[in-house]
Amino acid sequence: MSSVNWIWRSAHRLGAVVLSLGLAAGLGLPLPACAASEVRAPSLEGQRFDSTMNLADRNLRLNGLGLRGVAWIKAFVAGLYLSAPSKDAAQVLAMPGPKRIRLKIMLQAPSHELTRSLVGRIEDHETEAVRARLGDRLSTLAALIDSVGDLQAGDTLDLDFIPDRGVSLRHNDKVVGQPVSGDDLYRCVLKIFVGDHPVDRRMKEGLLRGGF
Repeated sequence: MSSVNWIWRSAHRLGAVVLSLGLAAGLGLPLPACAASEVRAPSLEGQRFDSTMNLADRNLRLNGLGLRGVAWIKAFVAGLYLSAPSKDAAQVLAMPGPKRIRLKIMLQAPSHELTRSLVGRIEDHETEAVRARLGDRLSTLAALIDSVGDLQAGDTLDLDFIPDRGVSLRHNDKVVGQPVSGDDLYRCVLKIFVGDHPVDRRMKEGLLRGGF
């Protein structure tokens, strides 16, 4: 099942959302210092991201942000963290060192819908040889995502790559299960976002901004 189906099937759960961001500024009132710092944080569709973060003792920089959605339905905002900024997809895919794809979830949906989309994209666009090399590792990663259960608006899901450990999943900053080995597995996941056949070309363009 495609991620588009996941978005549309979850649309009825979305409901009405009222945002009050920037109210003080709109009334001409002074913003507290902490609020001013939040305004400066990189953001998209109201989802704020840290400009830098530490992973595996390496400082990673936010390379770009991209929205995944259909029409007025917004599923998530993705952020790509790399050790060095890049606007080139091939360079990003070949870049050594730790990486992070952070998803800020914007609607309620079962995690297995996301899993089906991820697995389906890899099965559709990777060669038979690549799929054979991945073997059970793709199923293991899918099972980790499935174990999260229902994703809620406001949740954060991190897909990390850590050299010598593999692909790690975090849900709301809590580690889920054990890492799944292989940089080739993470490269296949990353290609869904910035490869030649991305799930959303506008999201790809945003993720390849090259830094903030």
